[in-house]
Amino acid sequence: MFWNSEEETFKLKPKKFEEKIDESKINSIMERLEAITQQVNLISRYLSDVSKRVSQAIDASVAYQRDLDDLERRIKLIKSKMEELENFVPEIELEKKLGRKAG
Repeated sequence: MFWNSEEETFKLKPKKFEEKIDESKINSIMERLEAITQQVNLISRYLSDVSKRVSQAIDASVAYQRDLDDLERRIKLIKSKMEELENFVPEIELEKKLGRKAG
């Protein structure tokens, strides 16, 4: 039948798979995808709002710190003026000790 030099070869034909398209599965996947998209958008809006509020709080904090620094500077200026006055007018020091003006 076959000679030694001859070999029988079989060529496999590629099988053609026909996928059945199931509309209900596609619709279900699309609905889930839409729900996930809505949730991601909601989270994104929430994080954006939180970021905006944090930014506003930081800006307010910086402005508040500037006001405090300005107030502290004014207090130091008043204290230095009082110290200068104590050097020139000793009654002020006596007033602190006695509770009334001396002299």
